[in-house]
Amino acid sequence: MDKAKKSEKLERTLIAIKPESIQRQLIGEFISKLEKRGLKLVGCKLVSPTKEEVEKHYPDDEEWYLSSGTKTWQNYKDKGIDPGMTPIELAKRTRKMLVDHLVGRPLLLMVWEGPHAVELGRKTAGATNPLSADIGSIRGDYSMESYELSDELGRAIHSLVHASGSRAEADAELNIWFKPNEILDYDLLIEELFYTFDWGKVKGK
Repeated sequence: MDKAKKSEKLERTLIAIKPESIQRQLIGEFISKLEKRGLKLVGCKLVSPTKEEVEKHYPDDEEWYLSSGTKTWQNYKDKGIDPGMTPIELAKRTRKMLVDHLVGRPLLLMVWEGPHAVELGRKTAGATNPLSADIGSIRGDYSMESYELSDELGRAIHSLVHASGSRAEADAELNIWFKPNEILDYDLLIEELFYTFDWGKVKGK
């Protein structure tokens, strides 16, 4: 497959390994899961994010509040719990907790590339509430966390990783965290297996 056709099938997504995972020395485990999916690492850096960067990542706008807060609100309702807040109020509280949690701690930012990279990144991460995450996903395999526990402790939920939720979200997040020259364009030998059909034939057959 020529490079132009191959690039049409590729997506890029941001996946960040959060401070709690770095403290637990799980970086290698998570990278291994993404590599085994077939995704290619094209950018990576360890940062100590500023408040301004985190606030850009979790935007101060009604659309983000409604989208994020509705998921949290519905999780409480599914468990028969009254959160005592509207979805937007929940999201504003969550945003403040996330800023407090991430600023000044190490955060590993990664750019992963491949067909369906955004969807595969999300599936590999698992549901945001680890109690609902499938076994085999990062959160399903490595977390005992829940919204209820984090609320009781008054901190952000330890969701272990961040994975972009859509192509548009991935593009916006990559622009926040990476300069164009920090994302590399290179070939993996294994890509012949993924993107061509005339490979690995027995000689003479």
